[in-house]
Amino acid sequence: MTHDVGFRVGDVLSVACPFTETRVEGLAWDYLTGYDIHPDDGIPFTFDLLFRPFAFLRPGDEVADAAGRAWRFDGPWDWHAFDGAAAPEGPEWPLTLLTRAGAPCVPEAAAAVAGATTTGSHQETLRHWTRLTDATPTPP
Repeated sequence: MTHDVGFRVGDVLSVACPFTETRVEGLAWDYLTGYDIHPDDGIPFTFDLLFRPFAFLRPGDEVADAAGRAWRFDGPWDWHAFDGAAAPEGPEWPLTLLTRAGAPCVPEAAAAVAGATTTGSHQETLRHWTRLTDATPTPP
């Protein structure tokens, strides 16, 4: 198993072990208490990415939303409106990528963000994550 998996906060994963065909669904948090995965114990667990909210963005990206507000994306529940005003609903789609890694974005990245936010919404993405995980996001 590799230690450099490249996952980030908010990713929904499927974890499997080839030693069993059993699949468990709908676990409560208290059921999982005391169970650990030890990367160096030789058990070949696999991790598959099922869903990544806002996969088209990278931490630090700056975007403009359809309402004309500028935002910095630092993670799925870590958005910062540049105007400092409260924004419980998040940015209004579609989004326009302004910068990536502190530099003006390349056309391909801008097109990917625009295309990914043509339909749907910030809140719809969060509701989808909540349905998959049966959890509530905890803001940073």
